[in-house]
Amino acid sequence: MIGFFRKIRKKLADDNKPLKYMRYAIGEIVLVMIGILLALQVNNWNEARKSRIVETVLLKTIKSDLARTLSDVKDDYENHLKSQKSGNKFKRFLLGENMLEDSIFLHFNRLSQDRHFFPKSSGYESLKSSDMNIISNDSLRMIITELYELTFPRIKEWDESNPRWDIGIVLYPYYKKHFILTDEVVENKMFTPAILTYNFKLKSLEDIRNDNDFQIDLQEVFQLRNRKIWLNRLGIGSIELVLSNINKELEKLNVND
Repeated sequence: MIGFFRKIRKKLADDNKPLKYMRYAIGEIVLVMIGILLALQVNNWNEARKSRIVETVLLKTIKSDLARTLSDVKDDYENHLKSQKSGNKFKRFLLGENMLEDSIFLHFNRLSQDRHFFPKSSGYESLKSSDMNIISNDSLRMIITELYELTFPRIKEWDESNPRWDIGIVLYPYYKKHFILTDEVVENKMFTPAILTYNFKLKSLEDIRNDNDFQIDLQEVFQLRNRKIWLNRLGIGSIELVLSNINKELEKLNVND
């Protein structure tokens, strides 16, 4: 097309027709400008498309991380509830309720168990190292950031910042103080047959029921457990909210593609 205009311009110049020549010259300039603008538009479209591809990949990675983290938190939550139930039974035992000898250590061991939070964050770390604004949806970017920068650290704080918040550490001294290892082998499917584990039994019913330090620490464990259960609920709800919004955004990005 540009070659066509150039031929016309040359002919008009040769024929000494300046007015028509000027019109065609202006037309050629306009055509070139239109071509440049179209090229810029195509380039901008390609850049936007590349950004959306990167955004989609990051959101899918974050989604996968959060799905696995959600599964872990739900598992932690269920185990905390089981430990809480054993704790209540053991407390009633300390107050005088009868309990089978085999069940005493079972419930003590269960109430002594703690769970630790390890969120999966490879997608979010990749997002931070690139450009947070790659996520075009402002509200989605905000709730993802709040989840990783506020909610998750809040949960982890109760695992790492203070040993007194670790239930296993709080109750471990009372293993040695009130229980004795027996020669009774316990079947444990978690270990190979070559690794033997043995059962424990209570040394003295009177001593454990009259141990005031144990009663105080046990009460602290109940409070810690309630706090961790609440944090698990918070984590589950927050993760599910973010996952729901990520799914909606991925649907929009797929439609736009």
